[in-house]
Amino acid sequence: MPSILIAIVDFSLFEALLIATVSTAAQCIPKDSGKPRPVQMLFNVSTVAVAVALAELFFQSRTTVPWGSDSLLLCLAAASFFFAQTIPVATIISLTEGGSVLRTWSSIFHLSFSYYVLNAGVASLVTAAGHRIGWQIPLLLLPVMYGVYTSYQLYFSQPERSLSPMVLAKPAGSI
Repeated sequence: MPSILIAIVDFSLFEALLIATVSTAAQCIPKDSGKPRPVQMLFNVSTVAVAVALAELFFQSRTTVPWGSDSLLLCLAAASFFFAQTIPVATIISLTEGGSVLRTWSSIFHLSFSYYVLNAGVASLVTAAGHRIGWQIPLLLLPVMYGVYTSYQLYFSQPERSLSPMVLAKPAGSI
């Protein structure tokens, strides 16, 4: 995600959409020689495209909002990206597995919000350093970005961290 936010800041909408949709499609290819699921890939690519377009809209509003600093607008862009990514996912999970959309979204929020905030911070550091110092210095943040990605993957590879049990958990007293 930091690369998508960096693309929103530094590139055109078309370039940011290209980076986001191609990387999302690549992530949808199964690693274990399973068959790709076209419907899931289409959903994921469409969701990220809408999220990028919305985030780009917020970030580019700096030309019409006199009080908007790049940092504040990047926060708004990251927040809009977060909501545009998580609300459709929560809706689909609720429709396919049952349960409340709000409860499902709340579970997604608790599992992923800190990851989005950290990535927005990394993107802000990279873009600020890149604009003030040059493109070489932000390369030093690549190990940090890789560490965040690896820790996120390890965290969610544990069975007790799965989203489905949280989503499907019924309140006490329900049948």
